[in-house]
Parts: sequence; structure tokens; C-alpha cells
Amino acid sequence: MEPHRLRAPSADGALLAEPPLAEAGKLLARNRTSLDRWDYDFQGRRASVLRPLARAEVLDLAGKYLKDFGLEPASRPSAAHSEPPSLVVTGHQPELFHPGVWVKNFAAALIARENNAIGFNLIVDNDVPKAADVKVPHVSHGALRVTRIAFDDWRGDAPYEDLSVHDESLFASFGERARDALADAVADPVLDEFWPHAVALRDRTAKPGLRFALARRAVEASWGVRNAELPLSAVCGTEGFLWFASHLLAHLPRFQRIHNDALERYRRLYGIRSRNHPVPALGRHDDWLEAPFWVWRAAAPRRHALLVRQLARTIQLRIGGEDELLAEIPLSPEREGCCAVEQLRALAAQGVRIRTRALTTTMFARYLLGDLFLHGIGGAKYDELGDVVAGRFFGIEPPAYLTLSLTRWLGIAADASASSRLRAIERERRDLKFNPDRHLDSAIGSEAWSRIEVKRRAVNAPTGTPAEKRGRFQAIRAANEGLQGLVADRAAEVDGERARLVASVRRNTVALSREYASILHSRSGLRTAFARSLPGLEWG
Repeated sequence: MEPHRLRAPSADGALLAEPPLAEAGKLLARNRTSLDRWDYDFQGRRASVLRPLARAEVLDLAGKYLKDFGLEPASRPSAAHSEPPSLVVTGHQPELFHPGVWVKNFAAALIARENNAIGFNLIVDNDVPKAADVKVPHVSHGALRVTRIAFDDWRGDAPYEDLSVHDESLFASFGERARDALADAVADPVLDEFWPHAVALRDRTAKPGLRFALARRAVEASWGVRNAELPLSAVCGTEGFLWFASHLLAHLPRFQRIHNDALERYRRLYGIRSRNHPVPALGRHDDWLEAPFWVWRAAAPRRHALLVRQLARTIQLRIGGEDELLAEIPLSPEREGCCAVEQLRALAAQGVRIRTRALTTTMFARYLLGDLFLHGIGGAKYDELGDVVAGRFFGIEPPAYLTLSLTRWLGIAADASASSRLRAIERERRDLKFNPDRHLDSAIGSEAWSRIEVKRRAVNAPTGTPAEKRGRFQAIRAANEGLQGLVADRAAEVDGERARLVASVRRNTVALSREYASILHSRSGLRTAFARSLPGLEWG
């Protein structure tokens, strides 16, 4: 097996789609056929029953979620089809992500529409936010630089679902402050449409992640894209998910062996030395095994590993780092999961959060919820490992997924060829130093010709002994130094051009970054870029 390298496109407006977007319909149909035939036993619930249950629960909750917040309902397929609709699923953390991430939502809507399916976005709110600010390019003292504009001020590492805005005035003023920093670099940023939505949600929710998700969905709906969506925290409370979780917990020793073996092979394949990438191994603490789930209490929102001890007919659960027993659940590899499902539901009612980790998030979404999953580059790297784990654990050929990422620049003026020209000028600069004779014309004096001849003889001199090597080197260097004055004018020109190009390259680093939040991009420019990258996408 060869490593599978995925890289973001380098050109503005370029789309990475692997496999090609045109194959999405075939992948969807093939996955649906395979998964409909899959009849795996999840502790007494067959996959043929669990998949429709999971889908129905999540779509019902998604409809209520959108309605509760006054958002337009999801686009539904034609009623002429008798079969339940397929789901095209994607997802991401509810952060202010760049267009390379956002494009997945539009692709999900397009693929769903072309295949009489439903586009579904999973709001991964069990992750911890990376920052409470946004990088914004701005001109300072004549130079283009990046500044960080804060939208809140928080401490700690609470997951999105339990994180509240700490400074409402800072949050409310972010749009104006970011707009001032951006100045006229972007004429019509999405920010102007997005941030008023986010601020208006103050009376509906204190959670910044939820405000961002709802504001983004409102913008999408105004553009004619209406996917179903739901926070992962809500998904993890459904019966379908709890059957899935119960099965993994019942067979945790086998799952852990498969997981850690696949992880070790993956690291060897890619030469990864870090013990935390792409994910940490699932550990053992005496007779407690680490499960592929996070756990925490609503009253103390910090994620910990869920630890499991397997007894003869039950399993015990506790939160990593705590000695207190969280629960003892009637569950073992041979027992049905109905009672375990009820007890896990009771834990949730007590404010105990049991949530997926990276691999189990997409495992549930790909095997039990959807029919085609759209990954970004990071998620695809995770799920190359996830495919091995799930394939061996479930005994199924993993359903195919689509990897998408778009590169979009803000549109700030830049010298796109500066890097290649700088490399060329660096080569010439080096050559002027070490081979000045190559840059002289025939109209040079006899002294220069004499030095050139000395250098030619030195280049061809023997190097059999250390003394001969040293003498040859010294003779060549002396000849080059003696010729430097004849190329001094050109060397000065090259140094000046190099300085200008270095400044351009530094500016390009700021101007041509693909990482700026989507809200900073031109509204009209993004719509055009998405439409060009996703042929057939139409705006409402």
C-alpha cells in the first residue's frame, strides 16, 4: 500500500475533488446499494433497522432545529420517488472557517439535488474552539499585514456545545472592527450579511458556535442552498446513536485492538513519529480501557476519555481522571443493548455528555446515517485510518467518500509570479558570486582574461590529494574574487530586484492565503467561485 497524499489546490478558484465530482452520483448509488444490503447486528438491532431509525430521528430533529430558530426548512427531494431519500452528509466544527471548508455545504446541496437526495450538514459541536479571534489582512505603515480581531474573550477549553459568549459587547462590535481593518480590500464581504444574523441571535442562544452555525445557514438559505442540519450533540442523544455506542462499548477490547493496530500501521506508512497524530492510541489503565468517545459533565465542561471496565455481564463507566464510578450498565458482547441504551439515555438526562471522537463521528455518519460523505482534506486523512478500523470491525467494504477543498483568495492585489522570479534571481545572484566569468562579454581587459584562464586551469586541476583539493579551491576563489568588480553593476541590480521581490513575496503570503474566514470574502466573488467549481449549482 502506497501513501495517499492530499494537497490543497494552489491556484485561486481551483477545486480538489477526489474522486471527480462527476462521479458523486455513482458513488452515492453504489454506497446506498451496499449499505441497504448490510445486515450487521448492533447488539440486537440489525443495520437494516438501525439505519432507517437513525436517519428518521436525525431528520426529524433537524427539521425542529431549523424551525425553532426561524430558518427555512431543508430542500426535500421529489415526492414521486417511493424509496426513502438518500442522505449526502458533510460536517465541520461551528467555527468561522475558510471557503475551502464551506464549499462542501454547497456541493452536498448540489449532489443531493441531482440525485433526488437530501443534503445534510453535521455541526460538530463537541470539539473545542481553537481561538476567539479572526485573522484579518490590513495595511499598516504602507505594508500589508495580518491582525487578529477578537469576537470574544474566553478562558478554558469548553467544547462548543457548552461554551457561552463571555463579552457580548465585544461580540456585537466585531463586525464593525473587522470591517474597519479590512477597509476597502474587499468591497462586499459576507461579513456584512453574516454578522447581523449572528448578533441578532443573542436573545436565542448564548453559544457562539451555535450563532455561527445559524448565521451561516441563514446566508446559505438566502443564496438558495437549504441543507438539513443538526448539532452533533443532538445526534448523540438519539436512540440510533445510542445503539451504535452500546455496540462499540460491548466489544471495546476487540475495537481497541483493531484501532491501535491500524493506527500503528498508518504511522509506519506515513513515517509519523508523533504519538498524537493522526489520533492518539486508545489506552489502558489497569483493567480500564479507553473508549473512542469523549465524556464530561455539563457542570464541568472539559472533555475527558471515557473509560470502560468489562465484567462478566456488565460494563462499568467512569470519566478519565476521576475515581468515581459513573455507571454500571447491563452490557456484554452477548447481551442485547436495549437496557444499555436506556441507561445511557438516563446519563444524558443527568447532564453527562458522551460524544464521539474524530473517527467515530464519521463512522456513525457514514455507516448508519448517510449514503455519501463529503470530507475535507483533514477529515479524509483521518478516515483513511477510519476505513481500516471500521472495515475490520464491521466486516464490510467501507462506503466511498468524496474529498473536496477549494482554494479562494480574498482578491487583494498581489504579484503572483514573484516567487518564481525570486528563485530565478537567487540563482543569478549565486552565479554572479561563484561564476562571474559566465556574465562577462568579450570586451574585457587582459587582466580579466588572465584571471579567467587561471580559473579554467584550476577547475581542471587534479584533486587526488587533500593538498591538491585545497589548492584548487583557493585558486578558484581567488579568481572569482578578482572578477567581482567586473560584475558589480549587475550584482547591485540583482540585489535591488531581490529586495523588491522579497517584499512582494512577503506581501503575497498575506494577500494570497487561502485560510481567511469565509465571512471576509466577497459575497459576489464567493458565489461566482462556488458556481464555477460546482457546475450545475444554481442560486435562489
